[in-house]
Amino acid sequence: MKSIKNISIIILLITFVSCVKEVPNASNYEPQVFISGFLLDGSNYVNVRIQRTVPVDVTSSEYIPNAQIAIYTKNSNGENTLLTDDFNYFNRTYRSNNMVVATVGNTYWMEIELEDGTTYTSDEEILKEEIIIKDVEITNDYNRVIFSDPVDDTNFYLINYRFYKNGRLALEVNNLTNDVLFNGNDNATFDSTEFFIDNPNEVRVTIANLNFNTYQFYFNQFEQLESQITNSGSEDDPSQLFWPPPANLTGNIINTSDNSRALGFFGIQSSSEFIKSF
Repeated sequence: MKSIKNISIIILLITFVSCVKEVPNASNYEPQVFISGFLLDGSNYVNVRIQRTVPVDVTSSEYIPNAQIAIYTKNSNGENTLLTDDFNYFNRTYRSNNMVVATVGNTYWMEIELEDGTTYTSDEEILKEEIIIKDVEITNDYNRVIFSDPVDDTNFYLINYRFYKNGRLALEVNNLTNDVLFNGNDNATFDSTEFFIDNPNEVRVTIANLNFNTYQFYFNQFEQLESQITNSGSEDDPSQLFWPPPANLTGNIINTSDNSRALGFFGIQSSSEFIKSF
């Protein structure tokens, strides 16, 4: 199956959210808050970044300190529990002071209050089960991942490939796909033919099982990045006036102060890794 969207990315999403910039006319520019974070399966620290968007002619980023963050969960019985509201702000990132234990099947969300009183809440999203990767095949014609797709559930995947040569990362690629063509198949195969590397010593493949909102956010973000790469060129090129603007990267976070959809997302996802040497 050909991937819905394939793009080479060396830096993961959370490291380049600062490039979200809108409205080229600085005179009427209104900054917006952008929030990004993840909750992964198992025991992990939770990292969250909060920043304001900047005009297109500004290269620096404006991060927001002094926010209050809380992570909540709801189990299958509908019981709500505060997991943590103890975060430390360091190096432009909020990090939970304790590891958070996430359980498959439970629902999770994040609540934020900024210093000015503005509040945000992410949508409640379920932590889906980890995907079992059975094998990886790398040939001159295709890159294939064989895995077990869960039954009776619509799944959305971020598949990450990292190719190593002589102990060094040579290429990293992300694919997005859903399971429409192989739903419930215990030996589902995902093929990609868009990228190759000669004689890798090792490949590491990770499959993240996403909720739809996180999948859609990745999709829009990849399209925006691809558009920026495709449209890159001389600043003197007058055709730039007709380039499409970047996508509005709205995700699963609501500004509860005015009930509007905010920029960014809080991803709830499980992931598994398969390593193969050649």
